[in-house]
Amino acid sequence: MKNLVICGTLAATLLGLPGMGRCAEIVLEQSAVQSLLIEGLFKEEGKLYLQKGACYAYLEDPKVSLQNGRVVIRVHLSSKLGVPSGRDCLGVALASWATVSAAPVAQGHVVRLTEIRVDEVEDPNTRNLLNLGLAPALPGAVEFDVKKAVEEMLKGSGSRLQGKCRRSRSTP
Repeated sequence: MKNLVICGTLAATLLGLPGMGRCAEIVLEQSAVQSLLIEGLFKEEGKLYLQKGACYAYLEDPKVSLQNGRVVIRVHLSSKLGVPSGRDCLGVALASWATVSAAPVAQGHVVRLTEIRVDEVEDPNTRNLLNLGLAPALPGAVEFDVKKAVEEMLKGSGSRLQGKCRRSRSTP
């Protein structure tokens, strides 16, 4: 299983250890990264809307993996694209699986996903429409406050973040 490792200053900040930036690291397993993304992005009944209204597009059912230094999200894209006419959309309904990826960058206790791009769309018609109008609707970057998210995950579990750093000592 691949992990997203956040170390140095981020770990020290999370653990409340000023000046101790090299004494610990936090490893977020794939399941934790998936939880962070779902809670942070897919907030509306498990959906991330790219466009709302009579004509709409949204991503749902995310599956997260970590590959080649990128966070990879396989999602289902559902849309009805065309021209709004009252409460209806005069257009075409499209649905397809897509793969979106981003580069994670740790800054303090915040992880920022940058270079967000659509890597694959299974249906070529959906790919064309996505490139024409929906791709610009993807956020340019997304930030997650990892300290806050980890504290929320630990809430109710009886676990907590602790501020102790153990240094190995060499015996003479």
